[in-house]
Amino acid sequence: MIISLIKIYPATGHAADIIDVFQSVKVLLASVPDCLHATVSIEGDENGAIFYLEKWRSREALDDHLRSSTYMMVLEALEFSCKNPEVSFFDGVEVGGLDVVEIARSVTASFS
Repeated sequence: MIISLIKIYPATGHAADIIDVFQSVKVLLASVPDCLHATVSIEGDENGAIFYLEKWRSREALDDHLRSSTYMMVLEALEFSCKNPEVSFFDGVEVGGLDVVEIARSVTASFS
């Protein structure tokens, strides 16, 4: 699984434009089987940064997406940032959920 995370700092008056683009991309990706998830969120502080996250089944699927006209929309949205956007890709070899928390807490509890 591959995760793509973008943090963008909207220039004055462009937050709605950025959100619209990311929401449009999210809708388009809903029909792509290898896109496991896409979401948009807004940071609640004075920066008002916008986060856009995608979760992909494989590196190949992500690479196809990065070459697509849909991803060109994402790249164009980055132009509305008032400072350098942060773009990160995470290759998750091992993924866990609450089981990771339970295991960590049980190890700590055994030492108490």
